Amino acid sequence: MTSRQLLLTGAVITLAAAELYHGPLGASAELQRQVEGQARRLLDINEMTQVQAHLARRPLSRTLVLSGPADDFQRSELLRVMGELPGVARVEWDPASLPVESSVSPLPAAVNQ
Repeated sequence: MTSRQLLLTGAVITLAAAELYHGPLGASAELQRQVEGQARRLLDINEMTQVQAHLARRPLSRTLVLSGPADDFQRSELLRVMGELPGVARVEWDPASLPVESSVSPLPAAVNQ
């Protein structure tokens, strides 16, 4: 065998092993289960039960996608906190999930006396 054939054979074997590990052998499903479970617990602790978190699929990546109602402050804090979870490389909001306005009314302006 020439060195080129050996290199090609090694590349094919490496790709096949990676495909088996991430597919049928379940490493990707385990990563997905762990990350989404940690994200759900964190959302529950912060009483954000209407917000959903899942890893991006097709292709599976370490990007956590958030969706659901949250105001601007909650959205920015969830990006920061979820980004610290082990196994998460990036966090983003689903483009279809729009921010909601806060239901807290502002204090009335002070009257000059």
